[in-house]
Amino acid sequence: MPVKTTIYLDEELLGRVRRLLPSRGLNRFINEALAEKVDALERQQIEQAMREGYLASQRERADLDRDWEAVDVEGWPA
Repeated sequence: MPVKTTIYLDEELLGRVRRLLPSRGLNRFINEALAEKVDALERQQIEQAMREGYLASQRERADLDRDWEAVDVEGWPA
């Protein structure tokens, strides 16, 4: 559902946009541009969370490996 809001745009940027768009295409353009930017920001957040989760699990695996290290070689010839 469309919502009316007020935004302030840089005058030069608005002039550039108006030269490229049909006279009634500004709303659609702004909606599409905002949606693309928000999608990219959300992807960045997800990638960062995944990166942090991977690093945390990697540290946990290293700790677990150290815990089992003595058992792994137990009974093996030296």
